[in-house]
Amino acid sequence: MAKKIVFAFLLFGIINYCFSQTIINPKNIEIIRDSFGVPHIYTNSDDEAAYGIAWAQCEDNFKIMQENLAVVRGQAGSLLGVEGAGMDFIAAIFELDKMVEEKYAKEITPKIEGMIRAYVTAFKDYADAHPEEIILKNFTPPTISEIIQLYNFNFIILTWAVFDVAKLTGNDMDLYKTFGEYKPNGSNAIAYSSNKTSDDKTYLVANPHLPTKGGIRFWEVGVHTKEGLDIHGVTFVGGGITPMIGATPNLAWTHTTNFDDYCDVYELEMHPDKKLMYKYDDEYLSLEKKSVKLKVKVGPFVIPIKKKYYKSIHGPVIKNKDGYFAIRSNIGMSIKHIEQWYEMGKSKNYNQFWDALNIKGAASQTVTYADKEDNIMHINYALMPQRKDGYEYRGILDGNTSDNVWNMNDITPIEELVKIKNPSSGFVYNCNNTPFDCTGKNENPRQRNYPVDWGMPTSNTLRAIRFKELVNEYDQMSYQDIIDVRNDVSYPSGSLNFRNVLNMDDFFTVVNETPEFNDVQTLIANWDRKMDVNNKQAAFISLVSTYISKALFEKYAVYDNVVPKSLFVDAIKYAKKFLLKHYKTLEVELGEVQKLVRDDIELPMYGSPQTLANAHMEEYKKGKLKMSHGDTFIMYAQYGERGLESLKTINLFGSSEKADNPHYTSQMEMFVNQQVKDIPLDYETIKANASRIYNPGVEK
Repeated sequence: MAKKIVFAFLLFGIINYCFSQTIINPKNIEIIRDSFGVPHIYTNSDDEAAYGIAWAQCEDNFKIMQENLAVVRGQAGSLLGVEGAGMDFIAAIFELDKMVEEKYAKEITPKIEGMIRAYVTAFKDYADAHPEEIILKNFTPPTISEIIQLYNFNFIILTWAVFDVAKLTGNDMDLYKTFGEYKPNGSNAIAYSSNKTSDDKTYLVANPHLPTKGGIRFWEVGVHTKEGLDIHGVTFVGGGITPMIGATPNLAWTHTTNFDDYCDVYELEMHPDKKLMYKYDDEYLSLEKKSVKLKVKVGPFVIPIKKKYYKSIHGPVIKNKDGYFAIRSNIGMSIKHIEQWYEMGKSKNYNQFWDALNIKGAASQTVTYADKEDNIMHINYALMPQRKDGYEYRGILDGNTSDNVWNMNDITPIEELVKIKNPSSGFVYNCNNTPFDCTGKNENPRQRNYPVDWGMPTSNTLRAIRFKELVNEYDQMSYQDIIDVRNDVSYPSGSLNFRNVLNMDDFFTVVNETPEFNDVQTLIANWDRKMDVNNKQAAFISLVSTYISKALFEKYAVYDNVVPKSLFVDAIKYAKKFLLKHYKTLEVELGEVQKLVRDDIELPMYGSPQTLANAHMEEYKKGKLKMSHGDTFIMYAQYGERGLESLKTINLFGSSEKADNPHYTSQMEMFVNQQVKDIPLDYETIKANASRIYNPGVEK
């Protein structure tokens, strides 16, 4: 048996090496760059489309794509320093390479294998043609396995398993007593049916919130093949085979990050005498001792560091001052994410789209959907483990029993997940809030109908509260109304308490009860709760929000957190000191302080962490904040009976990550002004407005 297993792994490696590349004729691939530099790819086959996508991605994002690849090769630390080494460690302990080896034959179809093979071939061909752009030491093109591993690595982040690694390595064990997790970031997703729209059209609004740096941001592309792939959307700048969010002639969907419990932590009961033996049911098992060799760039030097970890029957094990702790994550349940997104993109109707969701590839992410048949739907989608009742899975579990260890093959049927379809209210939405508030008040799913052990949040974000406040003002909504709601920069008119700070209203109490804050009282009295760039009170609010967000993140906060009033005092003092030092007054236009920045371009930026039009800030330079996370790609898709009638998008900076490319910053000004660009829906119009038409590596 052992010989057979070894032979299978060797065979996998040989196949993966020899057949990671395929023969593609670039002349069959037409890439049309529009006036914003967005590529529109036309091919006969889906394999050719994957090649074209990879080639265009490399043209725009080759450096970041290599940085992503470095993570699964343990080389990110040598490029990105301490932060990269942390990613190397996380990828190593979850043993992504073995995960792919074990599941490959069963879960990767010939069709998907062919598309990945074409994708990595384009990666190689681009590197061969542009060796001056290679940054990886001893560069070799990615393998099929490595591309799949990168998807799984992204889900370590998107399912928040990364937070468990951080808490365990940092010995922040007290946070598990209060289920501590600060998850400040997220997205907005909204769909409207004709029940709510004045023109009887159906709409999808996609508004993911992502970092402004790194590989987990979105890159825009249109893909059109004679095999039926016909979609305009986005995939990550760090790489992706087909769009993850998009609109087709028949339907559209988007995602938000959900905040359920997909990752469990177990405290191992170690043998009192025998080293590295842990109790499991009625026996003691041996921990498998592991290590990873990290390379950390520090200035001009690269320092080698060896870091230990272990492996138990539960998963990777981290030792800290409190003991040995094992992690079990749902990312190990599937490697079919590429197939799922591919089939979602090829779906022609709701039933086919539902079948695509049933592939069960993506470990998490809610799905909000709309189509030309006036269907709208929202589902709190995830690969949800089937756990045994009676345990608090958000805390620390006993690792000495199999009773609380769920089977990686037992995924909750998606029919049982929290879902709403075609409510009479005419809208579904998610703003990273509880899945039990996703439509009109009387049609929401009931919390009592779902397992407690899923760890779903039961409280709302301020964005969700504000959305409901706005949408309830309309009996019917026009296209412009829909855009105006997404563009809203106001806090709710009532209480400002929300999930991570349930006592946010104490901020006002502190202001009113503290004599030294009399000047702040006047400012707050004049504030209209808006965060537009011309608002003279909003800069103070932005600084307070930035300070509180940083404090919560450092402590990982808790699901439903009540903060001490002293935090508000400190935040107010910070904001006062900042503004008085740099501007000699507390009332400064928000746009003077808060910026969207790329290199030497600074533009006034709207929003806050809790407004629908979203922006998280960090200190930037003397007297300035810059956006670090928030609105990135925004899409509005309009459907009538004949299909997609209008598609509008905007994408943060532009379509390229290369500073010498004119589209490195070509969308920034439109973005901060909340403008969108129209996406042509037919080949002739796209071609007529082209800035460049070519085959990969060959100009026409």
